[in-house]
Parts: sequence; C-alpha cells; structure tokens
Amino acid sequence: MENENKVVTIPFVAHESAMNRMERANKRLWLLLIIMLLSFMIYLFLPVEVSQDDVSQNAENIETSEVNQTIGD
Repeated sequence: MENENKVVTIPFVAHESAMNRMERANKRLWLLLIIMLLSFMIYLFLPVEVSQDDVSQNAENIETSEVNQTIGD
C-alpha cells in the first residue's frame, strides 16, 4: 500500500529528448501524408486517352478470331 503514494519523476533531459523525437516523427508522418494525397490527386486528374481505333480494332479481332480448344488425352 505504501508504493501507491510514491510519485515517479522523470528527468527533464529524458523528457525533452523523447518530445524532440516525437516531434520529428510527427513531422515526417505529416509530410508523408501530404505527399501521398498530392500524388493521389495527380493520379486522378491525369488524362487517360483511349483512341477509338484501338477499341474497334480489338473488337474486330475478337469477333473474327477462332477459338481452338483441345481436350486432354
């Protein structure tokens, strides 16, 4: 029961070093989050070009191709 009333003290230097490490880690996380959001937005707004020639040519190739299926021995 006597141990419950004891106050644990942390040296000031240890506390400050831990806070500095945490601040640096938080800055890196925020920077990573901003870079990821910007790259995702750039990805969404990139133009995607599909020419009609490619689509129609692929459709013709699919319609005219013969399907050869072989059954195993």
